[in-house]
Amino acid sequence: MNVPQLDLNSLHAPLMEQLRTAIEEVLASGRFIGGPVLEAFEAEMAKLIGAPHAVAVSNGTDALVCALQALGVKPGDEVLTSPFTFFATTAAIVRLGATPVYVDIDPTNFGIKPERVYDYIDDGVVGGKKRSEFNSEHTKVRAIMPVHLYGQCTEMDPITELADQFSLMVVEDAAQAILSTYKERPAGLLGDAAGFSFYPSKNLGALGEGGLVTTDDELVAEQVKQIRNHGQTGPNVHEVVAGNYRMNAITAATLRVKAPHLVEWTEQRADAASRYHSLFEDKQLLDDVILPKVDKDRTVNWHQYVIRVDKRDELQAHLRQSGIDCQVYYPTPAHLQPCMRHLGYEAGDLPEAERAAQEVLSLPLFPGISPEQQDAVVTAVQEFFQSHR
Repeated sequence: MNVPQLDLNSLHAPLMEQLRTAIEEVLASGRFIGGPVLEAFEAEMAKLIGAPHAVAVSNGTDALVCALQALGVKPGDEVLTSPFTFFATTAAIVRLGATPVYVDIDPTNFGIKPERVYDYIDDGVVGGKKRSEFNSEHTKVRAIMPVHLYGQCTEMDPITELADQFSLMVVEDAAQAILSTYKERPAGLLGDAAGFSFYPSKNLGALGEGGLVTTDDELVAEQVKQIRNHGQTGPNVHEVVAGNYRMNAITAATLRVKAPHLVEWTEQRADAASRYHSLFEDKQLLDDVILPKVDKDRTVNWHQYVIRVDKRDELQAHLRQSGIDCQVYYPTPAHLQPCMRHLGYEAGDLPEAERAAQEVLSLPLFPGISPEQQDAVVTAVQEFFQSHR
């Protein structure tokens, strides 16, 4: 049985007429940037997420750039963040002239460990090395950017307490965490601002690119609106140098069609995750596979169902030969990327992130995945380990 990693066609098929109508209405209006469709989308997303303010932007990377800039991150600043994430997290920091400082992760939830954050802020130590070994000149730590990877929130309370103690800003990379919660509080409202992504493969995916900044600070929201529009505060008046980070109206209109289904789709993802748990247990694979664990004070949107295994690459090859698509998010931590060599990190500096990059494998999971498809996935995993015992 062929099982895709993600099946967008089956998701869109029941909505096709509504999507076409939404696009045609924007075409008829002639308002392709800004306007009532975008404003309605922002209001609906604020309500869905539970945020006082939501500002639509061009994509998830730009959402992080806008949030960081609105909070005052500038060239020469340092931003503490995770090395185990999509590279956009790093790119957003570097695009503002700031320096990413990577701290190691918790091997269970894949978020940065608050203890490692403290080690750097207080002692200038990361990966057992002193700050001077990474930067020729220490600049000011300005912000912390935790990443809610695969849909599970980072341990946030200790991070925000450290931020308060040292007068730092907190920007959540919530690209994968829409509708996830931490201690009954929604992702996107756990720091000073947050960035979400509507890349097509996200739980709420655009027909192209899209992003969102959320905050409970009206001033920050207004600054993001300026930043997304070339720093403009009025016709031909530019208060800051910024960029073109605007979401187009067709993207907003089609996301408005999909958004009302997000709660149901998230529930279907949770059901599928639970089914995977049961299948792995029934097939007696718990000694071979580390299943995802969810902390009791969190709810997860199951953006990805990620297992950890030895011989990950061999298992992935076996699954693909069996007709099952599966992906590795992410095989090379940011601190070991070629373009980050100048920061001075080496293999072994951040062992938990490096180990995760060698072991994680995302199995097919999407709204509407059938029990038969999931059984085929786990059966193929079982066959692999039976042949390697």
